Amino acid sequence: MPPKRKYNDEYITFGFTDITVNKEVRPQCVICTTVLSNDALKPAKLERHLKTVHPNFSDRSREFFEGKKENFKKMKLGTSGTRFETSEKVLHTSYEISLLIAKSKKPHTIGETLIKPCLLKATEEILGKEAAKKMQDIPLSNNTVKSRIANMSQDIEEQLIWLIKKSPWFALQCDESTDVAQCCQLLIFVRFLSGDNTIKEELLLSQVLETTSRGVDVMKIILDYFEKHKLMWENLAGFCTDGAPAMLGSRSGLATLVKQKNPTTLTTHCIIHRQALASKTLPKDLAFAMKISIQLVNAVKNSALNTRVFQKLCANMDAEHETLLFHTETRWLSKGNMLARLFELREELKVFLIDKGMNYLHEQLCEPKIEMQIAYLSDIFSHLNHLNLQLQGSGNVKLEGSANIFVFEDKVRAFVCKINLWIDKTQVKNYSVFPTLRVLIDDEHYKCFTEDIQHNVLEHLRVLKEEFTRYFPEYGVVDTDVVKKLIRNPFTVEVNNVQEEMQEELIDLQNDSNLKSSFEYSTNLEEFWCKKAMGYPNIRQTALRFLMVFSTTYLCEQGFSSLLSIKNKQRNRLNPSDDMRLALSNSIVPRISQLTPVENTAVDYWTIAHYKCAKIANVALQDRWKHAECSLKISLTGQHPDDLTTAKEMVTLIQSVFDKMMRQSQQEAYQTQTKKNKLIKYM
Repeated sequence: MPPKRKYNDEYITFGFTDITVNKEVRPQCVICTTVLSNDALKPAKLERHLKTVHPNFSDRSREFFEGKKENFKKMKLGTSGTRFETSEKVLHTSYEISLLIAKSKKPHTIGETLIKPCLLKATEEILGKEAAKKMQDIPLSNNTVKSRIANMSQDIEEQLIWLIKKSPWFALQCDESTDVAQCCQLLIFVRFLSGDNTIKEELLLSQVLETTSRGVDVMKIILDYFEKHKLMWENLAGFCTDGAPAMLGSRSGLATLVKQKNPTTLTTHCIIHRQALASKTLPKDLAFAMKISIQLVNAVKNSALNTRVFQKLCANMDAEHETLLFHTETRWLSKGNMLARLFELREELKVFLIDKGMNYLHEQLCEPKIEMQIAYLSDIFSHLNHLNLQLQGSGNVKLEGSANIFVFEDKVRAFVCKINLWIDKTQVKNYSVFPTLRVLIDDEHYKCFTEDIQHNVLEHLRVLKEEFTRYFPEYGVVDTDVVKKLIRNPFTVEVNNVQEEMQEELIDLQNDSNLKSSFEYSTNLEEFWCKKAMGYPNIRQTALRFLMVFSTTYLCEQGFSSLLSIKNKQRNRLNPSDDMRLALSNSIVPRISQLTPVENTAVDYWTIAHYKCAKIANVALQDRWKHAECSLKISLTGQHPDDLTTAKEMVTLIQSVFDKMMRQSQQEAYQTQTKKNKLIKYM
């Protein structure tokens, strides 16, 4: 890094004085107030500015620039050296627009290249040129928007840390993925009890793993973050990850390392990942039908020409849809959607395959048995997709407030019971739960293949049940955990079965008729234990610990989807952490009104008088500076709830100081006037 240059008094001959910006000395023109970089502190560069920008003043004497400098000191300048301070409303607007840019996951340059020109054009057309001039003052450059987003992100993070510390328990979900620049991005979300006694979920940390993504690497980042913000491991109720060895390894996996810090933490494997793994296994015949389905889709989608031809063919045949869908292993719902669309457009696809001379694929698609197998796969994966949507919970607006382990446990158990029901129905050739397959079975053309398809369906349903039992062993038996029964329904648990310190409290709870009525009419467990049962702290604390646990990493998957929009090929060098926090923040909003004065004002004695005290009795605004014989340095950003109390105390303190100073000045004035009166009297 090159050494910083220093200002020389001789530079005034070129019309430049010095100013300190961000602890760095920079040259400032006394004519146009322009501030140059520290690197411009060279006679040649300063002289070039004078001759090119102010040629009419290039032959003036040193005394002329000295006089400009004296006038320059009397000017009202901003902290960055600009001629006037930016107004609070303009700053607030700049922050609001920057927040919208981050929320919409757009590039920072859009503020200067699109939003501001649109504002100026619309304002000039509707309100006139004078109003447009005011809009011109809104700072929306790339660097400004980036700075605003960073400030708001820091403010949200500080609020979040404070809320986590106030919460009795909190839980984490963690996952990592590779972005477009081949960087390994780590996302960690937190679930906690907010101040309004509701469970909230927010992005805690977004950071790049610089080298490997082992459990110890992720653990080091978490340890450093906990230490930096003084988060307590004892309050960590749960930790949820995917099934990668780096996360769930028995020796050096991340979950194992977390257990070492807090053995009571409940570590879980994302149930959506487990459901996707359980759905993968297919019998031989159905696996072949799936393979043929993927080949059929690729035959159309692997060529741009084929895609256009097939689209035109579907339009000519009045099909409801005109394109096939790709299947991706990493996308949970893609397999079911792909099969449903393929079966829907099978007649159009047969025509396309004949035109293109793809005889093998045409023969396979016209095979009644394969056609029936594709129909069954379409139906069964439709049921699996429905279960997947039910298990998303966190991040799914429709399932908000029902993202706890008890709800998901019920969903999985219910699905396993449905599989038993489907097996029983299939054995008696009742295919009512498979509507697509049922249409073919009722067709006489497919009658001779019903026995084979019945065997395939039964074989797959039995395999599916075995896989769900293997991946969800804890849901395969009746839950005998007293604590979970207590959380599910505290009014049906035997008092003698719970811990001694909760027995008397449980008796009081079970005999609380109002609370029992609230439990019966409560929409979900979270609402009851968070808001209704506050009079029973011991039982409530136990319930909250289980309700706080994540069961899925769905929020991380949502975050990675947002990352694709924020960090794309055109912005592959961006550090997306601040943008991600603003884009994914749900319940915490930045306190823009508190950010604007702090950034642009030196916080000292008279600043507090203006911004914190508003008005000080007995002292005129223009006379306040006369009484400021001492400088009181203080920083009240409002980022902590105690700041409000501190600010009120400072108002009282400052008022008392001014009152004392005024009394002293009044006494001195009175004594002086008394002496004058005595002199007059004796004259």
